[in-house]
Amino acid sequence: MATSLLATGAVAQAATITIDNLDLRGTGLFGHDDATLSPGPGNATADPLDWVISYTNLDLDGDGSANDTVNFTVRASGGGASQRAWGQGIDTGFGNLNNVTISVVGLSGTTTDSGDAIVFDGFTEGTAGMGGNGVFTRNVDINGTTVNLATTGGGFQFVTASASFAPTATILFDNSGGDGASIVARAYDLQFSTVPVPEPSSVALLGLAGGFLAFRRRK
Repeated sequence: MATSLLATGAVAQAATITIDNLDLRGTGLFGHDDATLSPGPGNATADPLDWVISYTNLDLDGDGSANDTVNFTVRASGGGASQRAWGQGIDTGFGNLNNVTISVVGLSGTTTDSGDAIVFDGFTEGTAGMGGNGVFTRNVDINGTTVNLATTGGGFQFVTASASFAPTATILFDNSGGDGASIVARAYDLQFSTVPVPEPSSVALLGLAGGFLAFRRRK
């Protein structure tokens, strides 16, 4: 399972989880046995393109039990009439990857044991891929950082390059350059955490504070 526990908070055992290298293509979701895709866009040309995902066996309340589930949709949008999903990833026509924004929509889920709400903190990495049969170099900007990809020839090769960042709501793939090979948006790291349920004592204190303020207003 390609997930990692980043940190465990002290309040209600809330945890932060990163789903690493979520590899999405028109032909499916790869490398994540605990993820169910229902549905994906298939090999299609559309704007937007949606991958509807349910990810199970997570420990998002930090209690040592991997029994939490989060449901979300990864959306590719902005690439226009030529934006497509196919067997290598997402592009805007063969050899182009311009103005494609990756986001998360339709998030839902609560932790099984504590009932905490699951929230999407943001993407922490985006990966581009390039495939070709010859000696090629390509580049693309991922959230403003230029990554470079190169193949050495001698048969078909598929290579990847990534850019990492602090959690951010979207990833923009833009300004693709070079020629002679495919270039695609390929994979993403996503960070999730929880909003803990307040402890009973905290709820009681908030109630008392609210009652005191109301009493003062009446006076």
